Amino acid sequence: MEGNKVKITIAIPAHNAEKTLAFSILSAKAQEYPHKEILVLDDGSTDRTKAIAEAHKVSVISNETNKGIGYSLLRLMNEAKGKYIVYLCADDLFTDNLVVNDIVSQFDLGDPAVGIIGRYYYEFSETPDNVVGLFRDQNILTSSVNPSGMAFRRIDGLKHTNAVFVEMPFLVRQYLGHWRWTMFQYDTIAVRIHPGGNTGTKKEYYKGSAIENWHDIIGITVPYYLQFIQLRNRSTYRMLIREIRSTIRIHPKCLKDVRFWFCVLTALIVPGFLLRPLSAMYREKNHYTKDDVIRREP
Repeated sequence: MEGNKVKITIAIPAHNAEKTLAFSILSAKAQEYPHKEILVLDDGSTDRTKAIAEAHKVSVISNETNKGIGYSLLRLMNEAKGKYIVYLCADDLFTDNLVVNDIVSQFDLGDPAVGIIGRYYYEFSETPDNVVGLFRDQNILTSSVNPSGMAFRRIDGLKHTNAVFVEMPFLVRQYLGHWRWTMFQYDTIAVRIHPGGNTGTKKEYYKGSAIENWHDIIGITVPYYLQFIQLRNRSTYRMLIREIRSTIRIHPKCLKDVRFWFCVLTALIVPGFLLRPLSAMYREKNHYTKDDVIRREP
């Protein structure tokens, strides 16, 4: 599609996503809005990610080496042809074929001071009907930890960070000085959970302190205690101790919170070979059904 006819870009950052990328591209292609660009950024993949994107005849750009999610999000913003941009991670799906229509309508016909659109989303395992998590966060910063479904008026002059867990919130923070935001009150995105595939399940992703990044870079405190268990499962014991200490320093009230002590003691005491299956069982225990998903109203 010619650049001057593109109204919105569906931007897909992808790194070693050969197992799921095709599904995400097909989900993007199924969006009924006609004036769209589908732009895949291959972030230095060592598998067939780029070949799969090219086979589906979408626009493809590449980083020669793995530059990280923060760099890739900003590059997609800068190279998008669309006036608007919506992100879709390479293992996620749109829940409805009219999501992009809703985004364009909101930007075109809604408050012109709104530059960001947030959304609800849910997590699934194996198939979209196997719902394992619901996310209804009303805070645009913390909701944007997951880039999928976040939509923006495309602007230039932004900066990026690859600091863990705040890559997209860092972009949102820059917007909030100039734009208002709104949020769709339905699940626009289905997030695929697959150990070893999601960014947050990869050991190499944990290169810094999440709570320090929220505090120092974004300017808010987000004491997420389950992070201790994730770090024990996915990173190093040294990083776990650092995160516990940082949480106490930044959020001292945690010492009076039973949830803090439960997660700390679980992460420190339970052996890894037991903690990983227990974590999986915990996720399955919090099982939802497809009826819990908030669908788009006709």
